[in-house]
Amino acid sequence: MKRFFVFLLLAVAVFPAAGQRGKAVNAPVSMSYLLPRAVFNVEVTLECSEWTPGPVGEYAERQLGTRPPGNAPEERWRVKGVRVTPVAVPDDRRVFSVNAAGEYGGVLLSLSPEGFLAGAGVAGGKDSPRVIEYAASEATGGGEIEYFRFGIESTLKEVLDSNFSTLVMDGVERRVWDPIERYVLKEREEYVQEVTDAIFDIRRKRLAALTSPGGITGESLRALEALEADYVSLFLGRRVAREERRVFAFDPVKEGEGAVLFRLSERRGVTGKDDVSGVPYLAEVAGAVVPGRREVAAAGGREATTGLAYCVPAVGVLRVFRGESTLFEGRCVVPQLGEVRHFPLEVIGGEGISIEFYPSLGSIKSVTRGK
Repeated sequence: MKRFFVFLLLAVAVFPAAGQRGKAVNAPVSMSYLLPRAVFNVEVTLECSEWTPGPVGEYAERQLGTRPPGNAPEERWRVKGVRVTPVAVPDDRRVFSVNAAGEYGGVLLSLSPEGFLAGAGVAGGKDSPRVIEYAASEATGGGEIEYFRFGIESTLKEVLDSNFSTLVMDGVERRVWDPIERYVLKEREEYVQEVTDAIFDIRRKRLAALTSPGGITGESLRALEALEADYVSLFLGRRVAREERRVFAFDPVKEGEGAVLFRLSERRGVTGKDDVSGVPYLAEVAGAVVPGRREVAAAGGREATTGLAYCVPAVGVLRVFRGESTLFEGRCVVPQLGEVRHFPLEVIGGEGISIEFYPSLGSIKSVTRGK
């Protein structure tokens, strides 16, 4: 675990500890640190149902006595699931510095690799979580249904071209029919009849196997059903469902203010945020509460503005929704919606106080006093 330690030089005026004198420095010494903000990675699992028409669908009613559901390819999209992961990122609007000049005392500060405050007078807590990157899954499945993928007959047929040869038999020349053989691709009607024959042949074999004394294994029965479904799809088409994962970042700015994560069109999938043809999916943090806010107000509303800055995060409910329908709801901790308070530096240095922070929240984890 990597940790950055800084032995900060603080002005002796800040530390009135008796019997100790620091060394004098001529140039000011400064160190900066940041407080975090929470960004929520909203991982959305989308399901796309793809309809592909059969290549010989126009013959379905004549050959099988039924009509296909449609004649053109189409997609239907829907949200299948939502998962939310909080990630701590530096808040460039909450950057603080600690300075020292003249005679100084010393205090140990520790920072996380991101520059978050982790501890004062002690090695800090655990590192904050790293930003997680996601990639959408590849679009697979669907496509044209082709006969040769599961056809058991050759796609070629034999054609005999008329040809006559001259033969001499018993001294007499005779013309004898001597056809020339060649192979060409079958006609569309021939494919249709072959597929129809294969479907009914499979059904006959399945019925015979089910009624025979020896019966049929479940595995064989499933294989026959799958083969029949493949042949039938040439007439009636098929529908294939696939999943795709997308991740959208939600950075709360104000309590109760919803932000559009994405828009979803049932026919076209995810669209741009400004594309009004898609239905908007939003996220918000509602009911945010800052612990101790009332106590500070009751004390006169005054809070120290110098010292070591830390955060009192807000606790609220994160909600992902579409209209009146809620897809995800859960409690969350949001540092940027909380308050920034300050711990006096003279108390840390003069009284031997050690403070440990939660780097990913910017809040105090523990305060101890050295023996």
